[in-house]
Order: sequence, then structure tokens, then C-alpha cells
Amino acid sequence: MCINIWGTMSRFESFIENIKNKNILIQGLGLNGGGVGTAKFFLENSIPVRITDLKSAEELIDSTAQLDEYGDKVTYVLGTHRDEDFIWADIVVKGPGVRPSNPYIQTAIAHGAQIISDIEIFASIVDCPLYAVTGSKGKSGTVSCIYQIFKTAQPDNAFIGGNITISPLSFYHKVNTDSLVILELSSWQLRDLHNCGVRFHGAAFTNLMHDHQNYYNGMEDYLADKMVIAENQTDEDFIILPQNDNYVGYDKVNTAAEKFCFGTNDDADIAYNSQTGTYQFGDVVLFSNDDIHVLGTHNVANLMLAAGFCYCVGIEPDIIRRGIQSFRGTPFRLEKIAEINGVSFINDTTATIPEAAVSAIKSLQNVIWIGGGNDKNLDFSCMTDAAAVPKAIYLLPGDGTDKMLPYLADRKPQISEDLDSLVRSAFEHAESGDVILFSPGATSFGLFANEFDRGRKFNECVDRIKSSP
Repeated sequence: MCINIWGTMSRFESFIENIKNKNILIQGLGLNGGGVGTAKFFLENSIPVRITDLKSAEELIDSTAQLDEYGDKVTYVLGTHRDEDFIWADIVVKGPGVRPSNPYIQTAIAHGAQIISDIEIFASIVDCPLYAVTGSKGKSGTVSCIYQIFKTAQPDNAFIGGNITISPLSFYHKVNTDSLVILELSSWQLRDLHNCGVRFHGAAFTNLMHDHQNYYNGMEDYLADKMVIAENQTDEDFIILPQNDNYVGYDKVNTAAEKFCFGTNDDADIAYNSQTGTYQFGDVVLFSNDDIHVLGTHNVANLMLAAGFCYCVGIEPDIIRRGIQSFRGTPFRLEKIAEINGVSFINDTTATIPEAAVSAIKSLQNVIWIGGGNDKNLDFSCMTDAAAVPKAIYLLPGDGTDKMLPYLADRKPQISEDLDSLVRSAFEHAESGDVILFSPGATSFGLFANEFDRGRKFNECVDRIKSSP
């Protein structure tokens, strides 16, 4: 159910007036900041909240500590969900990973509750244009670069949020009509915006790959959720699509917005000019190879999309170029974290599908690859494209690894659930000039809390090598 904004007050004032006496239940506090930002939004406006999460109090201690100052305005039900909390609630702020068919959500709906998300709340209370990027891979790198360009254009009035682990409700009070706001949105976040009237003045798809197929019934269902990004666009808006994508094309994206495409072919609206070494929107040069300070061909594609996106927003090419020049990449996304005795360590933990790992492996030289993990009903056959590239292969165990192994031919990787031993072994066999790449190509389920926890654990392994005699 979507929010009704009413009256002559500001959108924010109307929202607060409408909910100030409601029972607010937040389903999912989480570990990465999104739930905390949502809780603080209500608490800072003197609205008590009840928070329920299947994780235990011990697992959530870092998140709950950030809400200690609000005392008894926060009630926790942790380690379980209870029907009584969802019956009690007038409004349930649902985490994006919770299916609408979830029995607790259905209980809340049956008892008259509104089901909303932090993105919907944010869109309902601010007056600035909203811009958003979705896709299977490359979202975070693209929105981070867009944000860097936005900050270059408006140093004190640019904001980033969404799936990049920042709830936009953490900065709503700083936003004005001239703010530049870029959101990274997952398919689940977009699904929760369906039929809610949220309009994105500018939108983009990075790509669409086989992902979350343990969640969806197929690629068409996956695309349907992604397509919500264009649902309410008008002919005054724009959307940028990947050229020659197998699933996202002009014919599959139904929108009133003006469509542009980015890619390597000369007929793409946003393209690379190999003769001049420049990235252009039509004849307009946005930046050149000399301006790039990130690793990987797929990250360069993200820069191209980000630059074209910002040009569509109306930002001048010189500002775009300065933003690209100052961009140094995104944590956990092909991020160089250390160099020890001439050996580089690259953290690409957010590569949770095999295509992402293949792209990372093929984009680097002298690679020693650490990967593997669990599956989400994916096709690992693309691993054959990169099987021969790494000098050595080290894998974490899991059903994803089991599906990966037949495509690695006779490489005979070392397999261990001890990430520290894999990293140390890789370093012991590395030579100066080698690159140890951590790009799992699978999920973190089982061995780690999530992919970010996995990435932090890798960084800790590298730190121990740095500090060892």
C-alpha cells in the first residue's frame, strides 16, 4: 500500500502528521546501516518504533548500539518474528529482501497495516528530482561515479543512497529543491515501489544478467521488477540502456522517457572513440583514457555510463571530466587494498555471480584468483571463458563451487573454508608483479554474514600478512 500525502503542509510535514500516532514496525534492522537510518528517521521525529529481526541481539549489537541514545523509544523483538507484532502494527517498513508473500507481511495486511519502504518514504517527502540506477552488476560503481560528478558540480548539495547501504532517510533533512540525489536500486527495492507513483527524472540500467534466479521464476520476472524504474517516467525524463544486452533493449523497456544507449559500437549514443581515446555523448567529449583511475574494463564501462548520465542531467562536460579524474573506485568492487613485495591485492567481493568474476579475471594481468562459494540457481558455464587465465586458483567451498569446478577443466584448485589459509598460500606462491584477486563469483551464504563481511574478512587476512615479520 502506498503513502497518501495530503493537505497544504510540506510533503514532509504532511507525512509526519499522518503517522505521528501510528504503531510503526520496522522489519529488518540489518547489519549494513539501512535499517538504522530508517529507525533514526522516525525516532528523530519523536515517533517510537518497534524493530523485529531474525538475527540475534548479539549479531545486531553494532546496529542497536547506534540507537542507544533513544532509550525506551525503541522496542526490540530479535531472533524471531511474532504474529502479534504484525497485528499490532499500523505501518510496517519492510526490508527489501522480504517477499511481499511473506506470511508476516500478509498478516499485517490482513489487519489493515500499510506496507512501505524507506525509498518510498524518501520519495514522498522530498521535492528535488530523483535519479536512479539499476542492473545486475555495476550499479554501485556507476552510482558512486555519478555521485562524484554530482559532488564536483554541487559540493554541498549532492547525495547518494539506496542499495549502496545508505538509507536516503539518513539525509532527507539536508535535501532541497536543487539537490542532486542518485539512488542505487535493486530489483527488490524497485518491486516495493510498484504502483506507488515514484518518478525518476533520470534512470539507467547497467546490464541484466542471470542473478537471483533462486528468488525469481525466470529472467522475465526479474526484468519485470527492474522495469519499475521506468514506470512513472514522462517525456521530460530520460533512461539509458546498455547496447546489445541480451535482456534489456529498447523494445523491452516501455517508457515515455527519452531513451539513450551506451556501448562500444559507433552507433551508441554514449560510446568510446578509439581513434581519439575519448568517451563521448555523440560528438561531445566527456573524458579520455588519461582521466581514468580505476581498474577493469567493466569499471570503465561504468564510468562511461555515469558520464553520459550526468550529461543528460545537464552537467557541463568540463565538470564531468573533473569528476571522472577524481574518482578512485568503490570499496569492495575491484578495489586495490594493498601491495606487498610487489604483489597487489584486489578485493572484488561484490562479484556474487560468475559473469562478474570472469570480467574481473579477464581485466587483469598475472592473476592469482581466489573465488568460490554458494549458489543462487545460476549458470556457471561462463567460467570456461576465464579458466585458463589465472596462474593459480584457490576456492572457498560451497554448492556454487561444486557447479563451477567442471568448467575449470584440469586446473586443480586448492579448496579450503579457511579464507586466511587461501590468502596466505596464494601470497606464498606469488611473484612480484602478480595480482591476487578475490572475486568469488558466488554468494557468501554459510561462511560469511554477507558479501561485505566476506570482503572485510579478506582485508583482515591481507592486513595480517602486512603485519607479519
